[in-house]
Amino acid sequence: MKKLLITLSFLIFIFAGCEDVLEKTPDGTMTLDKVLNNYERTKGLLTVTYGKIYQNRDQIAFVMQPIECFTDNAFWAATYNTYDWHNGALSLSNPVINWPWSSPAERLWPDFWQGIRFANVAIENIPKSTLITDQERNTWVAEARVLRAWYYMNLLEFYGPMPWIDKPFEPDYTGWNDMTRPTYDEIATIIADECKDVVSSGVLPNRRSSAEAEFVSNGVALAIRARVLLNNASPLNNAENDLTKWKRAADAAQDVINLSEYQLVSMADYKSMFVGSFRSDVSEIIWRSPSSNKNINNTNGVNVSPYPYANIPALWNCGESPTQELVDCFEMTNGALPVTYNDATHTSVTVNPDAAAAGYSESTGGDPYSNRDARFYTDILFNGSNYGVPTNCTQPVIVESYVGGPHGFNDNIYQETKTSCTGYYSRKDKDVRFWGPNQSGLGPDIHWVFFRLAEFYLDKAEALCEFGDLDGAKSALNVIRERALQPKIEDVPGFSNSQAYLRDRIRNERRIELCLEGWRFHDQRRWNILDPTNKLITGMRITVAEVGPDSKPTAFNYQRVKLRDYQSYTKKYQVLPIPLDDAKKMTSMTQPEAWR
Repeated sequence: MKKLLITLSFLIFIFAGCEDVLEKTPDGTMTLDKVLNNYERTKGLLTVTYGKIYQNRDQIAFVMQPIECFTDNAFWAATYNTYDWHNGALSLSNPVINWPWSSPAERLWPDFWQGIRFANVAIENIPKSTLITDQERNTWVAEARVLRAWYYMNLLEFYGPMPWIDKPFEPDYTGWNDMTRPTYDEIATIIADECKDVVSSGVLPNRRSSAEAEFVSNGVALAIRARVLLNNASPLNNAENDLTKWKRAADAAQDVINLSEYQLVSMADYKSMFVGSFRSDVSEIIWRSPSSNKNINNTNGVNVSPYPYANIPALWNCGESPTQELVDCFEMTNGALPVTYNDATHTSVTVNPDAAAAGYSESTGGDPYSNRDARFYTDILFNGSNYGVPTNCTQPVIVESYVGGPHGFNDNIYQETKTSCTGYYSRKDKDVRFWGPNQSGLGPDIHWVFFRLAEFYLDKAEALCEFGDLDGAKSALNVIRERALQPKIEDVPGFSNSQAYLRDRIRNERRIELCLEGWRFHDQRRWNILDPTNKLITGMRITVAEVGPDSKPTAFNYQRVKLRDYQSYTKKYQVLPIPLDDAKKMTSMTQPEAWR
């Protein structure tokens, strides 16, 4: 760990090297006095604390590979990190989630700890500056405290509970072997109390203006608190099912909901949360990345190049392709789930009668994609989808993902591909306007959403369900369902007013509402559902059954096909191990149980 907890002089080198106000290039020997006697350098203590936040959804697991592909929601073809992950390659010496050409290759562990280090340096030293106002001093320290909680939340989600460090380590620190792992509840409580204390201080606004949207707020602090307490109450970290933890989680989610500055957007404006200018005021967003991730259209989208009306460049890779399992989670408009799996391969299904009544059919000439939850059409591109009109064009792109079609089914899962291996393409944070005649990079910006209000209605529903308040859980769940234009949960076919039934439907709702946003990875773990029943994924292989006089397909055959088995469902995949080099330096820190 010592190698990743850098000294103050190196910290100053990082941010001061970018400041125009410097009279000379830093040599790594700048004293603290020189930092605190310069306004911009003092502010830079906070600036670098923000700098370790992951900005793009497709830059966490590996270059261009969204972490959603490490789940059963999406598939990424080729033999890179996601292939190794699902092939069971995770080990003490191979974290898999890494960038092999960087040093250290490990990404998440050092970045989260460096963020904590930067925050501690800022918290301790910003108050010493005499060049900033009292308001700036209080605000910047409060921001650094929230950011420290953010990095701890991320550390917890990937690596489990870690010691709470609230002071910068001195360069000659030697106490690594004395560090011990706390319980999850202990560290979650510290983070929750820290966030609540910042909010209670009244220093930060509940919501930032559009001009300051990149900075944390009370809304962010309460969102961190709610997510941490939900994780703390979840089965992975609450084996004894302590109901008081679920009640704390429900109350924390309610604290976010109570902030009048945030409201759910309508279904008509749903797309605005993911596509559009960073400075646009979207009432549901609590915090999102200021960095535009619009290039995700080129690395994880549909290939618009076959467009017959203009010469449009080809994308690099279709990347994350939604699985059939994810598609099966989207209800019909009457609230019925489409199918029930007949066996462990998910390739044989029974269409649920109420779904059939709403028009669902996988028979030749049938249509499995009409009358679905409105979010399906926002999030997923499927055979027959109207993707919209590229920039400077007049005709829409119609997705044709059948075998032999312009966006046809790809049977080769072992190499990068421009066409999907599942029969589907991701749409949620994509926009066809990225493409235009002879050019790309056009259209609106795209920003990864860290927190939005919908999550906390789902948090509340889950926590109240587990606490035993089924009426409260249904009420919170229905807020999200009704926004999506779906019937109330008690009105769906086959409804059962039981905890088990409601739990399943809340988890399904969360999987749909938050799909392709990066949170399924943590949900699968905290729910303890990494097991052999989730060890494979499937796609829909569509072939032409009939063609019309114009040689255009008029009917299709639908075949569910297994893509591959996964070996990423063992307990070793629930919590990542401490990287081997640092584990050797911290002999009193225990590895997660499965790694001992």
